[in-house]
Amino acid sequence: MIEVNIRPYQYSDEEEVIETWNKCLFKDPVSTEMFHSKVMLDPNFDSDLCLVAEDNSGGKIVGYCLGMVRKYPYEERGMEPERAWIPVMFVHPDYQGQGIGTRLVKNLEERFDRLGKTNITLGAYSPNYFFPGPDKDAYGNSIPFFESLGYEVLGEAVGMDMVLYNFVIPDKILDIKKNLESEHGIRVIPFTKRYTLPLLQFLKENFPGGWVRNIRETLQKFKGEERVLLAVDNHDNIVGYCQRAIDDLEGHFGPFGVSEKLRGKKIGSVLFYEMLMDMYSRGIYHVWLAWTDNDAQRFYDRAGMRVMKRHATMKKFKA
Repeated sequence: MIEVNIRPYQYSDEEEVIETWNKCLFKDPVSTEMFHSKVMLDPNFDSDLCLVAEDNSGGKIVGYCLGMVRKYPYEERGMEPERAWIPVMFVHPDYQGQGIGTRLVKNLEERFDRLGKTNITLGAYSPNYFFPGPDKDAYGNSIPFFESLGYEVLGEAVGMDMVLYNFVIPDKILDIKKNLESEHGIRVIPFTKRYTLPLLQFLKENFPGGWVRNIRETLQKFKGEERVLLAVDNHDNIVGYCQRAIDDLEGHFGPFGVSEKLRGKKIGSVLFYEMLMDMYSRGIYHVWLAWTDNDAQRFYDRAGMRVMKRHATMKKFKA
């Protein structure tokens, strides 16, 4: 049984943490750039909630546990004062089974307790998201580990993908598109800057929270024209929206949605297929999404996407 020291992350740990991350989370590797962008430069990052396990005998980093709480309001969600997240946690394979992971998590939970956090989510952290929870196939042992610490499995989320070689929009979708235009005056168009304010208002009214942040960041990069499609009615009101590459990964699809009062008219289906055709025409031959479930998953299944990852969604509630 080795002796380890649990302590807050230091800048000199970076290389070892990334190396160990990529060895442990082999299906979810990170580069130095991604580590800085999504961890170190996150406005909520706090080194006191970012813990490492250090082997006392040689100073080697053998475990890592990242905690997040909000320091700044997150769009309409605000501060979410009861919530905390563990976006990433791992222990080096050679050091597992010795209680290191348990010590990391319990140490972090004590820090959450002192901050008054009663709702702890595994993964599923916004704005800088890695995954919705433990990967059931790649890291299946992590699920009983977290269950032993009081975390509950609340459901399943899946990642899906599809190859776009030889992609065509199905005739039935083209017929729906024609009907939407002729019967309802609804058409799908590329975003242009004149729609900036209407799009922000549409999202705040229909999909408040992270989606507003996603579109704001995309438009700040002046990428809206190539990454966003809109569905508008005959009065030029936005009734649906579709986006890709929110993290600058060109094949990353979503989010997309339609005004609640117009759902059921297949506007979302047209937006989806139009976006895939736009991607294909730009030389993007692989489309993927990180997280979906339930009815949305069935929609993507029908469109030919396949499940590539299965995640347990897990939380711990404290009195």
